[in-house]
Amino acid sequence: MEKKANDTLNLWQEEDRQSIQKNFEVFRKLIAQARDYTQRGKYDAGAVYAEIAAIHALLQHSGLFVSAELEQILLTIGRKTIRSSRFPRNSSVPAESPRNILHVSTNVSTYSGIPRLIRRWIQQDTQRSYSLALTTQAPDEIPKTLRDAVLNSRGKIHVLNERINTVVARAKKLREIAANADVVVLHAWEHDVIPTIAFANKEQCPPVIYVNHGDHWFWLGAGISDVVANLRESGMRLSQERRGIETERNMLLPTVLEPAHRQLSRTKAKRQIGINEKSVLLLSIARAPKYRTIDGINFADAHVPLLKQYEQAELLVVGPNDSEDWSAAIEQTQGRIKVLGQTEDTAVFYQAADIYVDSFPFVSITSLLEAGSYGVPLVSRLFHSNACEIFGADMPGLTGNLIRVRELKEYTKVLSHLVEDEEFRLSLGDATRRKIEDTHMGSNWLRSLENLYMRAATLPKITVTSASIEQMSFDEPDLLLPRIFGNKYDLDGIILSRLKIMPFEEQLRLVTQMAKNHSWRYRVGLLLPKFCWRYYSSIRSFFSII
Repeated sequence: MEKKANDTLNLWQEEDRQSIQKNFEVFRKLIAQARDYTQRGKYDAGAVYAEIAAIHALLQHSGLFVSAELEQILLTIGRKTIRSSRFPRNSSVPAESPRNILHVSTNVSTYSGIPRLIRRWIQQDTQRSYSLALTTQAPDEIPKTLRDAVLNSRGKIHVLNERINTVVARAKKLREIAANADVVVLHAWEHDVIPTIAFANKEQCPPVIYVNHGDHWFWLGAGISDVVANLRESGMRLSQERRGIETERNMLLPTVLEPAHRQLSRTKAKRQIGINEKSVLLLSIARAPKYRTIDGINFADAHVPLLKQYEQAELLVVGPNDSEDWSAAIEQTQGRIKVLGQTEDTAVFYQAADIYVDSFPFVSITSLLEAGSYGVPLVSRLFHSNACEIFGADMPGLTGNLIRVRELKEYTKVLSHLVEDEEFRLSLGDATRRKIEDTHMGSNWLRSLENLYMRAATLPKITVTSASIEQMSFDEPDLLLPRIFGNKYDLDGIILSRLKIMPFEEQLRLVTQMAKNHSWRYRVGLLLPKFCWRYYSSIRSFFSII
């Protein structure tokens, strides 16, 4: 069995090595396109192709976690297109005591972790004013709880794409908004080029803190970030080793949580959600992609041996709904595996849980923290080596209490102990709750935040030298990443999705090229501005007859 597993792992690594090589070649071509447009002064087109390159590197791992070459192109665009007076720092506010903070994100939705973190951040730090700028929010609605938090802190909300279409124009607007901030905190999506363009002229900008939400992905922003705020230790180590973040700029900031007030006993909570109150409930909560089946490895199947052994045990999974076919496991356990869709109100589920089991193969650390804050013991499974720690579950506040296992037999053994030993289960859950509260809430978290702000305000501004040609890597994390987080990907589709923000002449060129290649996407016309419809229609008619 062990030899078979090793043979499978070796086969995966060879396949992923070839995949990374191909992805890197595509990435180089996209960088070349972005550089060419930039050198010719077509800055909006250069910015859009830079974003396409970043999306490619994010979705199709190319052996890189950062690209100094790509960021240098964006810095050039920013320096060439945004000229303004020196950043007007308010001399009445000491540099180490910022008062006006600007959070910047790409898009915030109800179910995403980023808006919850921003909201809790603002609500916890009541002594400052917090504004929010969103680069690509319209027409999506901003969650009311986040909007209220910003306004209650005496801040403002700016939706950059509400009236501005082009990338460079939005970057200019972001720079203008940031002129009133003492510190900028970036929560931008990993591929968002707008902040890097906006803050390219570092001496004219407030200090920038990058919050490392996607620490296991490729991301943009290293070239403008005076400090990187990592949310966990493994992310901090990867930032230094693979992104070249200097030690003094590489900090740890625990994820801020709000106190979890238990309003229901476990018994009452189980009754409320339709679970037998005498059962031992295993709970898992995450978005559907985090439960993706890989090469036959199935999250539900991993719990069948335990559920067969203990008839009083049940597994409730909130998030995936019917995105995965778990019917065989559900049948084998007489329906004691229950699956629900995504929901914003998860508190009742945490209060009902006896044991929390992490999502697999993609961990969900926020859910671990939220479950642990209700006094629920936590178990997380991983199947890779310590060299790939970035794909596992770790976080300040979990160390010493989170049970992490690798092999399925060990996983079942650990869960069996928790099912059988109620006293151990309760004591571990209580210790987990206390550690999380000490680290992620109240005065301790505020001290971590003050240290972060002070470091950002007092360090010299980051400077970036010209970038050398990058080389892809085939280290263990690189070889495993495509296997765990592989995404269906269509480069033409990504390009088409960016047509609206491209200059008109580039839109026309791309539509014509696709028509000549007989790869018509008839929805392309919907992506063009209305005044371009007549051009699109004439081109489509012409190529339909040749």
